[in-house]
Amino acid sequence: SAQESSEPEETGTELAETTVYVDVAASLEAVFEEVIIPAYREQQPNVTIVGNYGSSGKLLTGIEEANGIDHDIFFSAGAAQVKTLDETDGLVVEGTIVNLLSNQLCLVKGNDTQTAVTGWDNLSEAEIMGLCGGSVPVGKYTRIALVSLGVLPERDDPAAYTSDEISQALGGVLIDEADDVEDAAVKAVEGAVEVATIYYSDYYNHQNDLTILAQDDGTLTGDITYPVCQVANPEADEAEKAATEDFLAFLQSDFCLGAYEQYCFIVNP
Repeated sequence: SAQESSEPEETGTELAETTVYVDVAASLEAVFEEVIIPAYREQQPNVTIVGNYGSSGKLLTGIEEANGIDHDIFFSAGAAQVKTLDETDGLVVEGTIVNLLSNQLCLVKGNDTQTAVTGWDNLSEAEIMGLCGGSVPVGKYTRIALVSLGVLPERDDPAAYTSDEISQALGGVLIDEADDVEDAAVKAVEGAVEVATIYYSDYYNHQNDLTILAQDDGTLTGDITYPVCQVANPEADEAEKAATEDFLAFLQSDFCLGAYEQYCFIVNP
């Protein structure tokens, strides 16, 4: 693709030897490890980027427990975690939050799977659907979408809807509860379920085997935002701070924006 041939722009200044610690949502691990960190290493050979990947909630807890020490950048799969780090914990460097990416909820089927379902409006025609629990972000957003569609009644916490309640609301569609979004995607690929809900970025790994029946632009779910920010690391020296600022700027460069898109993330305008 065109992306692979484009080189990151040289920044010119060679930075001092240091390490930058980044906490990154698990869904971004592939693009960071395969594209972004190697490209940055070529540009700034003295700077070591150490990536820590996981669910945004667990990453937030880790930063809080360390009071920001050995944490320089937080790239979250949800706005709530960065808001907590900023407003409750006071551990975000002022003015550094950027709502860089978005994700979108997709309804998918395996390429070889026959289904009468053509989109959100006739989900009840499926016999069996792959769906994550409400504690998993994609499961939560699926429930929010079902409320928006009028399938489920309004509720203070849509994430609390059980698989049984959703099954009944859809007229008896069997729900195969997936552990996480990758599990839901694999169930669809293998034909264990007729349809499943996943994020657009999770489609990246399976695009040869899955068909997207419907993709929500945020109308049903509201914005699914991925903000990035600089963590107030009280023990970072000048070299570490300079490299952190440089890497945060690199994450917003045209090179990285192209890489996110290649990995099926939506870049915010």
